[in-house]
Amino acid sequence: MALAAPAGFTSSNLVFQESFSGTTLDNYWHNYITSRAANGWAWNSNGSGGSGPGGAYDADYDMPSQVSVNNGILDLTAIRQPVNGMNQGTAQTFPITSGAVSSYGKLEFDGGYLQISMKAPSGDGAWPGLWLMPGAGSSSGDNFEIDIQEGGYTGNGPANQAFTWHLHTPSGTVGGTVNTGIDLTAGFHTYGINWVPGKSITWYLDGKQIATVTSAQVPIPNEPMQLIMSNQVANSNAAGWHTALDSSTPQSMAMQIAEVQLYQAAGNGDTVTGANVTASTTPVTPPVQTITPAVTQVAASPGTGTEHVGNTVTFTLGFNEVVNVAGTPTLSLNDGSSATYVGGSGTSTLTFQTTVASTNTATSALAITGVSLANGASISDTGGVAANLAGAAKTFAGLQIDPTSPTTPTPPTTPTIQPAVTQVAASPGTGTEHAGDAVIFTLGFNEVVNVAGTPTLSLNDGSTATYIGGSGSNTLTFRTTVASSDTATSALAITGVNLPGASISDASGVAANLAAAVKTFAGLQIDPLGGLTSGSATPPVAPVLAITDTSLSVTGRGGTVDLGVKVTTADTNDVVTVNITGLPKYETITDNLDDRTYKGNNITLTAAQVDSGLTLQSNYRGTGHPVATLAITATASNPATGAVATSASQSITVTDPPPATTTHTASSADRSFALLNQYLAGNHGKGDQGQAAATDASGGRWSEQAFLAKPHH
Repeated sequence: MALAAPAGFTSSNLVFQESFSGTTLDNYWHNYITSRAANGWAWNSNGSGGSGPGGAYDADYDMPSQVSVNNGILDLTAIRQPVNGMNQGTAQTFPITSGAVSSYGKLEFDGGYLQISMKAPSGDGAWPGLWLMPGAGSSSGDNFEIDIQEGGYTGNGPANQAFTWHLHTPSGTVGGTVNTGIDLTAGFHTYGINWVPGKSITWYLDGKQIATVTSAQVPIPNEPMQLIMSNQVANSNAAGWHTALDSSTPQSMAMQIAEVQLYQAAGNGDTVTGANVTASTTPVTPPVQTITPAVTQVAASPGTGTEHVGNTVTFTLGFNEVVNVAGTPTLSLNDGSSATYVGGSGTSTLTFQTTVASTNTATSALAITGVSLANGASISDTGGVAANLAGAAKTFAGLQIDPTSPTTPTPPTTPTIQPAVTQVAASPGTGTEHAGDAVIFTLGFNEVVNVAGTPTLSLNDGSTATYIGGSGSNTLTFRTTVASSDTATSALAITGVNLPGASISDASGVAANLAAAVKTFAGLQIDPLGGLTSGSATPPVAPVLAITDTSLSVTGRGGTVDLGVKVTTADTNDVVTVNITGLPKYETITDNLDDRTYKGNNITLTAAQVDSGLTLQSNYRGTGHPVATLAITATASNPATGAVATSASQSITVTDPPPATTTHTASSADRSFALLNQYLAGNHGKGDQGQAAATDASGGRWSEQAFLAKPHH
């Protein structure tokens, strides 16, 4: 398809044309991305011919295999196929393999009208780029970048209608996204720039001016630049300002280029170098281009329904560039009222509001019939050009005005909602997991669900993920740990939900629809034997025991002391236990994690119990000073391979002193004997009994108060 000369130029001004004839890429294109700062070498090369823009937002990596020519069409095709590449010096696996071409050192130009016929790819994440970077003939570095078109941005319209332009300079960046109202993925469209070096750049779509920038705003490049065309794909980091790769993204997305043309008027100083270049002849002075700000989109909120007295309707007018408002513009409405400007000056979206009154005229379809700029009001761009407001007129089918008080509706019968899976995620979501690594799955539901029993998820590596929590919320969590017996897979997937004796239902007992739990996680690989040498895993590192004091003392008959034992491990995936031997039968150990008490000569505790603190209690009732020696070791076990590593044994000696005895003073004993003799004297004068009682009393303590409180006869 031959492109026609743009306005202001003739066919005699055509200095470069590429129509992609034949079946091979012409030799004035590289099949990788490069620039002046890279000195012509591929960006982020993987050594196998690949390149990539790098950074945090690309899911793609470019390979020559994805660049092809087929009788008039250049195809740059992005496919769901993992590829090993580099990103800012770090090797990583990209989920998308795509293609790009550049003209560095082969076609470079300084000024002119460049136009490209392209059919943009469709699908979430599609990010087609037509852009210019400094070429081999420039001064140095990558000081400028002109983005002719970056597709897929989310603006005030559908992403497939977005025209996004930028100029990156050493002094800053300018740019914007315009809703063209055209599905750019449905066919070929012509993207163009008219670049006047050092002065201005104007962007065009199908010959219609979209935006312009002058040297009064930012520096305009004046150096030879190369053309880069790339079919990028945005990852989830770009969500919010761009569509992103997700489960709905097509398996294959093709960016097609039909023709590239460069026009330069003779005598104006524009330059072009490279193959397939011819000189311009008759100079033609291009017309002075002026952007007229205009309404490109109109919306109402609410957009449908019936509005009554007191209800408010908000209107938004979207413009093709930033506009400034002076005074108070209003919108004329077909119900006899008007909507008043409320804000948005200095942006590309203005907001107006109206409140339904009883004097309004009933209408079955509210409409904006015009814009009023009474009392000196104005809407214009930063250059003072008045906006074209014709596009503001719009009828909102289904938005009715009923200027009466609404009747109270009969409460509808609440329909039964079936709980269902609406979202599925894995953590980590990408990368390669090996034996011992854990993967967490979350299932999001449209309402709160309750779980009975232990559901599991079937996985395509032959294992299952077990339910671990979330009952009583709308998110359930499952966990699997990769085992050496699992099957290697390049894309881990949930293949089903198992409910053996288990259930997932809402508060009303309605069973959940679990069909949407089935999902494949592209880029999340399982390599159960990864990192193994000669078929066996490297043993775990022995855990480290820390003992505060190796010589302790504890009082018998219930005395306690903190053992002061801690354990640490180098690998958090290992299962760590602590073994204590030598505990005598009159001592016990209690952990502070779950208050469990242990006794016996051989005790094994978990690392969590040890780190919570261990309390030793002595129940020794003798009068000696027994010494017990506790031997303590820690063991780490790899849960996937069963490999074990044990620390060196350490010991703690525990001495059990007897409880302190009570010493009675002579005066206390004398007082006791006196009371006893008083009793004996009143008991018929049996002096021998009194002597015996005195002898017995000398051997210990007795309570004279309790004794004398009783009557004696």
